[in-house]
Amino acid sequence: MVRLSRERHERLEKLLMAEKTRLWTEVRRELFETLGQELRSQYDLPQDVGERSLIDVLADTGLVVADIRRQELTRMEDAMGRLAEGVYGVCEECGAEIGEERLRVVPYATHCVSCQARQEGPPHGSGVTL
Repeated sequence: MVRLSRERHERLEKLLMAEKTRLWTEVRRELFETLGQELRSQYDLPQDVGERSLIDVLADTGLVVADIRRQELTRMEDAMGRLAEGVYGVCEECGAEIGEERLRVVPYATHCVSCQARQEGPPHGSGVTL
């Protein structure tokens, strides 16, 4: 198994903390500033049934976005746990280090680019030709 150097561990920890802070900031902004103020002002105005339905759809959309952020934050917590265990930044499939460039883009990645591509690619021997 690959063991993280102290320097790499510190860089990856800073990367994770920055991403986690960014996500929490987005969640707070979306929920408390954007949705809260917009929906409160919308409900203060008289509306017909159609307008109220549109507002409900917008509120549901906001909740979907918040749920996506929650899922990302859960993945970030998992990544922080892997960092504490000393296995963050190591591919779960092949055991190689995951490049820091990849981790900057997908901080909760558990596979290197090659293994992720194999997982997402078409199955071998599917009989389909293009």
